[in-house]
Amino acid sequence: MTLQEALNVFNLSGSITIEAIKDAYKKLCLKYHPDRNPAGNDMMKLVNAAYEWLNRNADRINEGYSHTEGAYDYAAKFGGVLEKLRALEGLELEIIGNWIWISGETKANKEALKAMGCRYAAKKVCWYFRPEEHRSLGNRKSHSMDEIRDMHGTQGRESTGGRRRLSGRKRQPAALTGA
Repeated sequence: MTLQEALNVFNLSGSITIEAIKDAYKKLCLKYHPDRNPAGNDMMKLVNAAYEWLNRNADRINEGYSHTEGAYDYAAKFGGVLEKLRALEGLELEIIGNWIWISGETKANKEALKAMGCRYAAKKVCWYFRPEEHRSLGNRKSHSMDEIRDMHGTQGRESTGGRRRLSGRKRQPAALTGA
């Protein structure tokens, strides 16, 4: 995660203070708490990762960086894309770092994935959604999915079931009633 990516999760720009980061973190915790929001579990992992990164690098936040250029609310965009992906049938989702990797039955959903801003990784044979500002200009080495998981950590895989299922939960069979 980069500084700009972490700030975009909190939708912060301009002069950044530790208090502003804490206030934004508290608001996002209330908004995306898993008890309040079905997509909250994945969103809270993203928010916590950004908060930890900003705390570790607090001394670098205002050192000559322009926080207004390219700033946007990545948390809202990420959550929106995640909900749209969960509404599609037959996909496998895996959140690694702040990227969403998409596999499974992607051919039938190709146009919907493109419309959401997802891109296809031919060498990995799967789709991905990433922050707009993240481009690997200096690192052109190809990494396997296992190497990417080791570098950035994974939050597990989730199967989508379309609108009939929420957050990857399996449908429970109806209880048999005996007469």
